[in-house]
Amino acid sequence: MSASVDNFEKPLSFKRGQVIFAEGEPSTYLYIVAKGDVAIVKEVKGRLSPISTVGEKDFIGELSMFNDEPRNATAIALQDCELVVVKKSEVRKVLRSCPDWVTNIMVTISDRLRNTVDVLREHRIVDELHSSKGSITEDELFEFSKNVEDYRKRRGLKAN
Repeated sequence: MSASVDNFEKPLSFKRGQVIFAEGEPSTYLYIVAKGDVAIVKEVKGRLSPISTVGEKDFIGELSMFNDEPRNATAIALQDCELVVVKKSEVRKVLRSCPDWVTNIMVTISDRLRNTVDVLREHRIVDELHSSKGSITEDELFEFSKNVEDYRKRRGLKAN
């Protein structure tokens, strides 16, 4: 039987512009988007730079599931959203029931994806791809940057 969003606890609600998690903070959850769209952004020299937009049935926070590194990006609700929260410990419990080689493949894929995103950002390819979508305006990025700053203050996190 394949897992669907319906098999989990009731989704958490996030309002438009609300920060789901911030770059640099510890990672303890994976999120499945049940409703709405979420922007994934990097913080570069005090500005938010879009990486991607994810929607229904997509997931976020996966890159930190297999190691204990902090979040490498910030997630912000682009509209009112509902997200299913999955604890990192639950993901790891499922992986313990798999052969080691399955877990090793997942870790390798996760590391490669993280490195690929970094290379794309370095060569500004992600910016060009994202801007062609036109999903986040400069005004929204400015508004969201204030929300990220407030989120960091509330959580006692350092600015990137």
